[in-house]
Amino acid sequence: MKRIVVSVVFIVLLSLVFAGCTKEEEKDETALQPPAGGEMTGEEITGEKEEKELLPPELPGAVIVMIDNFSKARPQIGLDKADIVYEMMAEGGITRYMAIFYSKGADKIGPVRSARYYFVELAKGYDAPLAHAGGSQEALSLVYQLKLKDLDEIYNAGSYFWRDKSRKMPHNLYTSTDELIRGAKAKGYELIPLEALPLSEDFRGEKLEQGDEITLDYSTNQYKNVVSWQYNGQEYERYVNGKKYETADNITITADNLLIITAKTKTKVVDGVPLSEIDIIGAGEVRYYNGEVLSTGTWEKTSASSNIVFYNEQGEKACFKPGQTWIQVVSDWGKVGTTGD
Repeated sequence: MKRIVVSVVFIVLLSLVFAGCTKEEEKDETALQPPAGGEMTGEEITGEKEEKELLPPELPGAVIVMIDNFSKARPQIGLDKADIVYEMMAEGGITRYMAIFYSKGADKIGPVRSARYYFVELAKGYDAPLAHAGGSQEALSLVYQLKLKDLDEIYNAGSYFWRDKSRKMPHNLYTSTDELIRGAKAKGYELIPLEALPLSEDFRGEKLEQGDEITLDYSTNQYKNVVSWQYNGQEYERYVNGKKYETADNITITADNLLIITAKTKTKVVDGVPLSEIDIIGAGEVRYYNGEVLSTGTWEKTSASSNIVFYNEQGEKACFKPGQTWIQVVSDWGKVGTTGD
């Protein structure tokens, strides 16, 4: 009888979470958190398999890693284990990843690279330790000003990273979720669970067909970097410059949710290097690709300490499919194209 009562209460809690995705008046911040003891999946929310036990996250809290995306840094490793991955311009057509880990541990992540100030601002909103190897002057100053939970291989946390001697510096620095958790605990950083995205399996918008492809052109005259995501009927498979994108352990990178957001971007030249400046504190437009459905909305981040929030066309918090989410940041929609099969 006790187990039945617990199950009923649990199902009611999940139904409240689902209602928060669809009704403006019920948008309660507590509805964005997973129930104690595990994550939410679409099966539990829709009630198709209510008896299925929820698996707890593998980590005691979220950790964030800056990952190199220069051509010589590929193939990377660990990206397939991240819950959320942001891709943003770093310099001259070269993008960088900010990967957030919580649901799955990763034995090897990298190559790890430096931070930019807008990644620091983004990481601060998640209130999770940020692993990186140095950074721009603005980024390092901001780390201090914002009192970021900092794991910097160069200045304060070298023992939680290692070099792979089979690869050339600087594209050979790695870490793991175990090492980062160990480092965070040693420094007394509180480990915070990753805020759960509101989940749904019911999406409305423009329908995509299997084989449809979304392209994003980050290229410059000096560096070709064309990212594309192809819908395979279930999820989106990642390609770079026309080649399927795989990790070092031969895992194809896929996304269950693909978000493309616009943010004001400009370039400044420092010592001959064209560095990007991105206004990640602000607001902009979003295109959501959830399964076969394309819809639109907006995003907003009001301060460095506040987290980024995504809204649908009705101004309500947007819902997502269970699984991995990739967020591509572009300067404008001219960088984005869609092609059919």
